[in-house]
Amino acid sequence: MASASDIDTVEGGTVEDVFDTTGRPPKGWMHALLHGGPYGGDVGRCVPGPPAPDMLTVPSAGDVHVYRLRTVGSWSDPDDPIAVYDPDGPVVPPLLLTDQEKEWLREGQRRRGLGPIRLVALVHGRMARDPDASTIESMLAGLRNREHLLLQRLTDPDEGDSYIHVLLDEDDTYEVEHQAGTAAGRDRTRSASRAAVRDAVLRWAAEPANGIRRT
Repeated sequence: MASASDIDTVEGGTVEDVFDTTGRPPKGWMHALLHGGPYGGDVGRCVPGPPAPDMLTVPSAGDVHVYRLRTVGSWSDPDDPIAVYDPDGPVVPPLLLTDQEKEWLREGQRRRGLGPIRLVALVHGRMARDPDASTIESMLAGLRNREHLLLQRLTDPDEGDSYIHVLLDEDDTYEVEHQAGTAAGRDRTRSASRAAVRDAVLRWAAEPANGIRRT
């Protein structure tokens, strides 16, 4: 069930009062969770997409309120993506996939007759399954200020989270953080060289046992 009215201003499109509680949003829309702000309590709200807009700007008490896209995932059906938005404010890194979300991805692969997924990459609300080097380079090159690139291995629960994420900060330097399972702590470095960050990320993606070298 969906209705449309009261069009709000959005960078990259429009947001209308479109809701869905039946399991599938109307054509041209996708489910969304908006944390806080004027739409924080809405259940079943939809936004244009996919792809989901990177930023939503909506009227609020005579002013505007900004939502920034954190990630796109799915908790019930890989073919029914859900965009997760945070209110504007401190930079929020993408959420790691949970064990349940990893299993849904694996199940989606099995249903399609495809092999297992080793690695996923998230950027701009877009997920790439087992990205090759050129895809990772393109994602990194496309980062804008305050945006993250997250690569996460689809490990088993007892292996712990293994990931690397890159933030392009407002001073055009890169903050890189990685973790390699339960036995490893987080390692955070900063670099002004995109080439050095690219090489470090590609090394990490290519060899599970490798950690990132300081740049």
